[in-house]
Amino acid sequence: MEIYTLKEASRKAKIGIETLKRACEEGLIKATRLANGQWRIAESALSDALHRGLDLRNLSKRPKKKRPQPEGLRRAQEKKKATKQAA
Repeated sequence: MEIYTLKEASRKAKIGIETLKRACEEGLIKATRLANGQWRIAESALSDALHRGLDLRNLSKRPKKKRPQPEGLRRAQEKKKATKQAA
């Protein structure tokens, strides 16, 4: 029996890593989460899930995290906007 990481399992199943991770979190694929947060999937669990067919359309989408805009970029955009309005 072989044990896969998320990356290895996603390559084998031809599914994106994030999609496979959400499927593990929602219990569609039997997987184990290690103490450091990594996932491990047994070969048998992956083949069982693929054999019975995964309905990936019902997986919940994760909202993308917004990163703060760098201060210098924000100032440059405001300056550009101000020069356009002045012209």
